Amino acid sequence: MTKLIVEDRIERPAKDVFEAIVSPESLSSFFTAEASAAMVPGTTVTWRFGHVDATFDVEIGDIEADRLITWRWPGEVTIRLAQEDGATRITITEDRMGEGSEGAARAVGQTQGWTYFVCALRAWLVHGIRHFGLSDAIRAALV
Repeated sequence: MTKLIVEDRIERPAKDVFEAIVSPESLSSFFTAEASAAMVPGTTVTWRFGHVDATFDVEIGDIEADRLITWRWPGEVTIRLAQEDGATRITITEDRMGEGSEGAARAVGQTQGWTYFVCALRAWLVHGIRHFGLSDAIRAALV
């Protein structure tokens, strides 16, 4: 089974990074077009992505303030936050990509998406920039 990991460092405290992800207002400032509710363990929220005209029901799993956020949507996503010298190390793991070339192609697309997530999160938290560079034309493929 293919699994992906995207990791980066954001020059903000873990509390700020955590709140930016679990808050529907903040999440829709850098990642989604709309988020129906805050991320609360055991709930299902709906995320809409306007640039690709897609809506996902997201089952929220474990959450530990300033440290851990998990969900299923169809993959299993884990975001770990670690405080490092006034900054936050963010590690995003997504499991259940599938097998063979189909799983690899999904992993390529999701890697692209999670890299965008981290860059957009940084732009939002550090510079107050909303949804920079969001496009429905960007593609990645295995050939």
